[in-house]
Amino acid sequence: MKIKLTLLFLAVLVLGLKAQQESNTPTVYASFHSYASSGKELPFWLRANQNGTFPVGNNTTQLLRTGLYRVMDQTSSELWNFFYGTELVVGYAGESYFQPNQYWAGARYKWIVIKAGAEADPIRFGGLSTSNGNMDASDNARPVPQISLSTNGYQSFKFLPGWLSLKGFYAEGMLWDNGYVKNAHLHHKNVYFRVALPKEWKISLGLEHYVFWGGTSPDYGQLPGWSQYFRYILGMKGGEGAASNDKKNGAGNQLGIYNLEVQKKLPNGMLTLYLNHPYEDRSGLELANIQDGLLGIHYGENNKRQFISELVYEWMYTMNQSGTYNMIPAPEDPTLFIGRGNDKYFNHFVYSSGFTHYAQMMGTPLFVPKLDANGVSKGFESSRMWMHHLGLKGWLGNGFFWKTMLTYSRNFGEYQNPYPEPLSEFSFLGEIKYQLPRLPLQLGGGFAGDIGERFEKRVGGYVGVKWGIK
Repeated sequence: MKIKLTLLFLAVLVLGLKAQQESNTPTVYASFHSYASSGKELPFWLRANQNGTFPVGNNTTQLLRTGLYRVMDQTSSELWNFFYGTELVVGYAGESYFQPNQYWAGARYKWIVIKAGAEADPIRFGGLSTSNGNMDASDNARPVPQISLSTNGYQSFKFLPGWLSLKGFYAEGMLWDNGYVKNAHLHHKNVYFRVALPKEWKISLGLEHYVFWGGTSPDYGQLPGWSQYFRYILGMKGGEGAASNDKKNGAGNQLGIYNLEVQKKLPNGMLTLYLNHPYEDRSGLELANIQDGLLGIHYGENNKRQFISELVYEWMYTMNQSGTYNMIPAPEDPTLFIGRGNDKYFNHFVYSSGFTHYAQMMGTPLFVPKLDANGVSKGFESSRMWMHHLGLKGWLGNGFFWKTMLTYSRNFGEYQNPYPEPLSEFSFLGEIKYQLPRLPLQLGGGFAGDIGERFEKRVGGYVGVKWGIK
């Protein structure tokens, strides 16, 4: 599989390079930032949602990022359009490290897009959301190398009414990191429907589905692979060679979200309401955990030169988890009992590193993995929590921009392993950036801290410079 991914990536890259003569020329960027903290680690909002560029367990980091990218022209009338990009990271945090953090190439033919490589998702909601508006797909960890086939955004097809459009995504990736299960696969697909209503209203509803599958486990040996592929992607029970719980419930580590988004175009901006509802198995799909999810609201001004140009408020609740663990008769066989409840979001008994890549959470960064002595993730000890979050950004005039993020959470551990007392945590960030008027050069700095019982009490900051805007 690794060879197939590499060959396809190289093939698409060659096609992309041949298209450089087109008008959509590549953009080059580079940045250097210096970070420091009063504690053993950097404060939460200095290192979260940074595409996994910070090593764990360091209180100072010098970080150089450089790269280039050529975006896909989504509106071009040409049949073919090519895009590609890369980002390299060089850092020093006690010792130097090099990280090819992103690398991708792809092609669009009419409304179909194929891509190979590892690329971070586009930043939404002004970068003010805790999880980029998606509990399962923040920009917290390093992007996963994958091959994907998707539509070019929402499409209106002849077989659909004019007010209805859809988009879809299908990808297979590889986790070549230091996870507990080696060389596991990551399957991801989604489908969304969008309704366009009068007076500039749009409503979107979709389903996201992720599956960890295959690989080699220290406990279970070689796990079933391609021979049981359709069991994995269809959420069926595990077959021959699968772990016992997989045979009773579902093959591999299954999880995802229902995602609802409502947009209203206003005279001076856009208002968006979004709701994520998580599931780990049938109980979540059947909404037994209806209380749980992420609820957010974002308002963005068309004119970014306002004192407050964008605002995000989010509320996340993961306390229910379909209730405590209990045994119920299986619907297809009343003589067979299956477990229900205690969903332990983002954890799994076989893929015990949890929903992580290079020991970093791939979803909402409020779920923090615990690491063993070798830096391998052992999953999340606190999956039951609630959170309030506020993000603001705007313009101060004369090229100066500001941003702040304020997050308060209460963390309860798990049903079977609760904390003796809930742990409260308040994390904050403040930033100011100066954009030179005639050059694509930006200077900036920030101050952040954590106050509470979950993390150590610490403050920290950074200064930096960036050439090119991405």
